[in-house]
Amino acid sequence: MTLELKAVTRTFIQGNSQTDALKEVNLKIRNNSFNVIIGPSGSGKSTLISIASLLASPTSGEILINRIQTSQLSNSDKSLIRRSELGIIYQRENLFPFLTAKENVSVPLLSENKEKAAELLSNIGFSLHDKYPAEISLFDQQKTALARALVNDPSIILADEPTGELNSGESEDYLNLINNLKGNRAVLVVTDNPGLEEYFDHVFCLNEGVITKR
Repeated sequence: MTLELKAVTRTFIQGNSQTDALKEVNLKIRNNSFNVIIGPSGSGKSTLISIASLLASPTSGEILINRIQTSQLSNSDKSLIRRSELGIIYQRENLFPFLTAKENVSVPLLSENKEKAAELLSNIGFSLHDKYPAEISLFDQQKTALARALVNDPSIILADEPTGELNSGESEDYLNLINNLKGNRAVLVVTDNPGLEEYFDHVFCLNEGVITKR
């Protein structure tokens, strides 16, 4: 077991209005698996990724990372788990515009090791290590984001709409790249594109905060 959500609910309250973005979500993601959650905009996908990555807390329920219960952990302990166990690919590439590709990949490293960053970039087929984000394509920016997610050798990769700005051919290549590089890791991708489900081992659907397995 790598990632488990137990009866996770996330409620947002605004004035007299209450919205359950997630409703009693139960989800298990195991090692060496390629998983996708498909749902329309507003279904709770990004909320789920934020909670799974320990960047947000559920209203109720529990998140376990490698069997560690995280609800009672301090923010610093959560940060340590996030840095050592989780690799996160955001909805947009989320790169620092003033850093080169190699420097962006090096950011999560506990010590500066641009050689490791360069090796990872080369492994994913990207050679423009010293280019800035504005100087490379969206596809290459997403490759850089993938390398950054992998740089600390995490056990779990979480990806929030990683192909949202790519064309169909690039999306196929990018998902195959993640799958080829995942090793024994657990990978969880969320997307609103049902046409991508064929690339995954396990497919879940999320709608109005409720998750089901297809």
